[in-house]
Amino acid sequence: MDFLKVSDLNLIYNVQSPFSMEGLFLVNDTDQSRLSFFELRYQFMGLILLFCKEGSMKIRVNGIDYFLKQHAILTILPEMIVEPQVCGEHFKSIVFVMSYDFIEKFTILPELISNTEVLNSPLIYAEEQDNKIIEEISQLILKYYDQPKTMTLNQMIQYLVFSLITAVSKSYESLTQKENLQRNRINNITDSFFELLNEYGYFQRNVSFYAEHLHLTPQHLSSLIKKRTGKSVKSWVGFAVINKAKEYLNNTSLSIKEISYKMEFADDSLFCRYFKRYIGQTPNEYRNQ
Repeated sequence: MDFLKVSDLNLIYNVQSPFSMEGLFLVNDTDQSRLSFFELRYQFMGLILLFCKEGSMKIRVNGIDYFLKQHAILTILPEMIVEPQVCGEHFKSIVFVMSYDFIEKFTILPELISNTEVLNSPLIYAEEQDNKIIEEISQLILKYYDQPKTMTLNQMIQYLVFSLITAVSKSYESLTQKENLQRNRINNITDSFFELLNEYGYFQRNVSFYAEHLHLTPQHLSSLIKKRTGKSVKSWVGFAVINKAKEYLNNTSLSIKEISYKMEFADDSLFCRYFKRYIGQTPNEYRNQ
C-alpha cells in the first residue's frame, strides 16, 4: 500500500471544479475518489472526520486498529497515520477532509487537537441527541457543497463546518462526562460494598444480601466489583469470613463449635469444610500450628 505524507488536498484529489471548495473536500458514497480514499495509506496535515452511515470498516490509525459500524465517528487529527484495512461490502460513509489552512481559523480547533480523549480514542459513538445534531449539520453541508460556489455560499459552508467540528468536540465532552459519572457510581458502589462487608461479611455469605442492600442484581454487583477490584464478591466475602475466623482462632479460647455459632454457620462441620476450602487446613490444624 502506497504511503503519502501530504499537506495539500490537491496532491490527493483533483478538486478543480465549480463545485469544489478550497481546503475542504467531501468523500461521499457516489464519489469516484471514494475508492482511492479507502485504499491509500497516508499522513495528512489536516483534519478528517469520518461518519459511518451503514455497514462496517476496519481502519488503522497510528498503528491501532479500529472497527467502525453504523453511527461511528472517527476523528483523525493532523499528522495521524491512516491505513485503511478492510472495507465492508455495504459500508457507507461521509468523510470531511479539511486542510490545516481551512480549519486553523476555527477557535474550536486547539481545543479539539489538545483533547487527550480524541487523541487516545479517535473512534466514538455519540449520544443519540448529539448524533442527531451531527447528522443534521452534515446533511446541510452536503446540500450546499454540491452547488456552484459563491463567496457567500463558501462562508456559509465554513460556518456549518465550524458547527460540525464543535458538535463532534462536544460529543467527546459529553461521553467523558458520562464516563466520569459511571466511574463515580462504580466507586460509590464499591465503597458501599466494602462498608457492608466490614459490618456483615463474617456471617452474611450470600451475594444476594449485598446486592439487595445496594439495589442491584447479584450478577450486576459481581460484575462491577470484579471489574473494579479484580476479585469477585464471593472471593471478598470468603476473605472476610476467613479473616474473622482466624481472629477468633488466634486471639480467643473459643471452641470450634462456639466460633461456628458466632459466625452463624449451620453447624461446626460446615464451618470446618468452609475454612479448609480456603486455607487448606482445618480450624484446629490452623490453631495448633
